[in-house]
Amino acid sequence: MTRRHWRTALTTSLTAAALVVCGGALPPDSAGPERPAAVSVRLDPGYQQAPFEGWGTALAWFANVTGGWPEAQRNRLADALYGSEGLGFTIARYDIGGGDSPETEPYMRPGAAVPGHWNRPGPEAPGWWDPENPDHWDPYADGNQRWWLRAAKARGADTFEAFSNSPPYFMTSSGLVSGAVDPLQDNLRPDHYERFAAYLAGALQRVQNSTNVTFSSVSPVNEPGTAYWRAGGRQEGSHWAADSQARMITALRTELDRSGLRTPIAAMDETDPDLFRANWERYGRTVRSAIGRLNTHTYGTKGRSGPRDIAKGTHTPLWMSEVDVGGTVPQSFTDMSPALDFAERITDDLTQLEPRAWVMWQAVEDYENMTPAHENSNWGLIQTDFTPAHAAKEPLRKNKKYWAMAQFSRFIRPGSRVINTDDEHTLAAMRPGGQGAVVVHTNATGSDRTVDLDLTGFRNVSPTPVRRYTTDATRNVHRESDVSITGRRLTVTLAPHSVTTLVLPGATGVAPEKAGPAAGPRLLVNDHSGLALAASANGTGNALVQHPPNRPDTAQQWMLTRSVSDDWSSTASYQVTNAASGRALAVSEGKLALVLPGPSAQQRWILSTSGDGHHTLVNSATGTLLDVTGESTADGAPVGTYRPTTGRNQSWTFPSVPPVE
Repeated sequence: MTRRHWRTALTTSLTAAALVVCGGALPPDSAGPERPAAVSVRLDPGYQQAPFEGWGTALAWFANVTGGWPEAQRNRLADALYGSEGLGFTIARYDIGGGDSPETEPYMRPGAAVPGHWNRPGPEAPGWWDPENPDHWDPYADGNQRWWLRAAKARGADTFEAFSNSPPYFMTSSGLVSGAVDPLQDNLRPDHYERFAAYLAGALQRVQNSTNVTFSSVSPVNEPGTAYWRAGGRQEGSHWAADSQARMITALRTELDRSGLRTPIAAMDETDPDLFRANWERYGRTVRSAIGRLNTHTYGTKGRSGPRDIAKGTHTPLWMSEVDVGGTVPQSFTDMSPALDFAERITDDLTQLEPRAWVMWQAVEDYENMTPAHENSNWGLIQTDFTPAHAAKEPLRKNKKYWAMAQFSRFIRPGSRVINTDDEHTLAAMRPGGQGAVVVHTNATGSDRTVDLDLTGFRNVSPTPVRRYTTDATRNVHRESDVSITGRRLTVTLAPHSVTTLVLPGATGVAPEKAGPAAGPRLLVNDHSGLALAASANGTGNALVQHPPNRPDTAQQWMLTRSVSDDWSSTASYQVTNAASGRALAVSEGKLALVLPGPSAQQRWILSTSGDGHHTLVNSATGTLLDVTGESTADGAPVGTYRPTTGRNQSWTFPSVPPVE
C-alpha cells in the first residue's frame, strides 16, 4: 500500500535484527562489558547486476506546488535533490495529470490536483474533447512540474518517465479523477480507451516539446489492482482490472506508434511485487510484448523474487519505481529510526528485486500534513509547508532519511553494478567501469558493530586507504578517518543506529576461483522438499524426478558451466549437464528434458540469488523456472518447469560432491 494511502509499512524490529545479525558475544575483556562478535560479510563480485541507471523521485505533488515558488527557493530544493552536492538524483517521474472539471469544488490535499493538459474553450458538450483539435489542448499546462523537469535536467538528470494516475474527468464514470464510486470498479469509461491513449500520447509530446526533455518511458496505469481509489478521495487514482490494464497498454502502444513516438511503455506500477506478479500472469503474449520495462512498487515487500525472475525470463529491464516509509516514530528531524527503516528498504530492494533504478515517492513532503496535528509521521526526505504564508522564507527541513539516502545516492552512481553479499544489512556495488567498490552497511542495533569484510572474491585488492562516511544521530554523511585493508580483509567498527558507506578504490576485478557456483559436480537440492534433482535410470529419457540426496549417485550430480567464462552478470546463463549421461537440462517442447548438449537457449539457465546460497533457475528461452511439480515432498515426484511463483519448490541449493578418494 502506498504512502499516499496513509498506511505505514512496518519493518522488522530493531531488536530482532540485532539478535539475527550480531549472534553470540565474545568473552568480556578487562575493560568491562561484553562485546558482540564481529559480523563477517563476504562480497561477491562474481554476481553483478545490470548497470544501475540511477536514483530518483516522482515529482507529482511537491513539484506542482514548489515549481511556482520564488526562483531562489525552488532552486535550493532542486539543488538538494538533483545537485552534485545534494543527493545527485538522475531520474524524475513526471505525473501526467487528469484534471477535474472546473465546476468541481476543490477537494484534494495540497498539491494533489495536478493540472490536466486539456483545454475546454467553451461550455461543455457531450464528447466535446477531440484530440485532433489543437484548441482542445493546453500546450503549456502544468508549468510548475515542467519547471522541475528542466531544473533536474540542468543538474545532470538524464532519465525521465511520464506516468498517469487517472484519466481526465470527462473520460471517467464518476466524473472525478479520484476514482470510481465503487473502488473495486474501473473508472475509465469503456468507450474511452483509445481517447485516453491519445490524451497520454498528446500530453507526452507537448511536454517534451516545451521542456526539451525526452521521456524514456510512459506508464499508463498506477497501482491498478487495488481498492484504494474512490470518488472524492484526496488524490488522483483509478482502478483497472487485469484485462483493462492489458487493453490500455495495447491501446497506448498503438497510439504511440501512430503518433511516431517510439517511447517504451512501462507497466504496471503495482503496489507490491506479489500483486505485480498476479497482474502479469493475466497478460497475454501480445500485451507482454508491448511492454518495454517492468515497474513495481515495494510498499508490500513479499515476493520480490517474482518480478526479478519475470524480468530475467522475458529479458526486460525492471525498476523499483515508487516507495517511501514514514517510520514508526512521530515526526522528527533527528531520530534515526525512520532513516534506518529507509536504508534497510533500499538494501532489501536492490539485493532481492535487482531493479535497474530505485525511485521514491515524492522526496519533498508537506510539513504541515506531517505535524502531530495531522499524520505525525516522517514521509519525504525534506519537509516544507505546501501552503506557506511566505514561500521564499519557508524552511526546507531535511530529516535523517535525507542523509541516509545520500549514503547510497552519492556513492552508488549510474553505471555501478550491485553485487551480492551474504549479509542482509550490507549493500555492495562495483563502481562504474569496475574502478573499485562501495559498501553501505546499516547498523540498526543500539551497540557498536564490528564488520569484517571478506574481499577474497576480488581479483585485485590493493592497500589503498578506504574512505568512510557515517550518518547517525549526530553526523550527516560525515567523513571519518580512513581505514586500512589488511591482506584481503577489512575490519571496521561502526557506530550504533548508523548508516556507513565505505569506498574501496583498490578492490577490482573478479577472482574466478571464488565465483560461484564453484567448479565440480554438485547436487541440486530443493528448498521445499529437501530432495535432490535426479535423472531417469538410463539417463537418456525425459524423466526428471527428486530423490533423497545421495552424493555418490552420478544421476544426481550436475555440472553448472557458465556459457561465457568471464560473464559475471546476474543474467549470465549456464548449461546444466548430468554427470551420468553427459546430457544437458533443457526445456524441450514445453517439458523439462535431458538433451544432447548444444548452444540453444532452451538449455541455458539463469541463476538468480540474493546472496544467501539459495537460487532459482530461469530458463532463458521460456522464462519458466525449475520447479518441483505440485510442491510435492514425495520421493520420486516429477520435476518440471513453471512460471515464477516465489514458492520454495522453485528454490534450490547446490551442495558440492566430495571427490572420490
